[in-house]
Amino acid sequence: MSAGVDTSRRFFLRGAVLTREGREEAIRRQRPLGPRPPWLDGRIDPAYCAACDPACVSACEQHIIRIHPSDHHQAGLPWLDFTAGGCTFCADCARACPRVERIVDTPQIGTAQIDTGRCLAWNDVICLSCAGVCRERALRKERSRRVTVDTLSCTGCGQCVSKCPVMALTITWKTGSE
Repeated sequence: MSAGVDTSRRFFLRGAVLTREGREEAIRRQRPLGPRPPWLDGRIDPAYCAACDPACVSACEQHIIRIHPSDHHQAGLPWLDFTAGGCTFCADCARACPRVERIVDTPQIGTAQIDTGRCLAWNDVICLSCAGVCRERALRKERSRRVTVDTLSCTGCGQCVSKCPVMALTITWKTGSE
């Protein structure tokens, strides 16, 4: 291969992005894998995070902070993996970051969303796994035994996501995290 060959163009010309799988992979690599840690979102230049030694990852006692992989559009940026647990808003990630100047009140990461087609309670099975871990009491059992989300109370901490036995919960994070 000669020097100066544009491998990304060659990749395109081979047709990889012309297939459905290729397009899906390209989209996946551009979309954030999850929301940013709460005290870092909107307060720190993403370029700084990408070049930083990720002290926030090791500071997180919940072990939910991950770094986007090197082949991702947001390589090096931290994100929250709610499949491993939820955010306790302890602010350890903020204290570990040399760029966070002050810690503000508990931020809102986003809002829990229920996939009613997958949710056991919505399919006439008694299950309140998610409601039992919600500190804000944002997940509530209705008279029909179905769980609903009080969007005004939900902080988007993600505690409920990993507790759901059928993964029927996700966190739709606020647009500042995207």
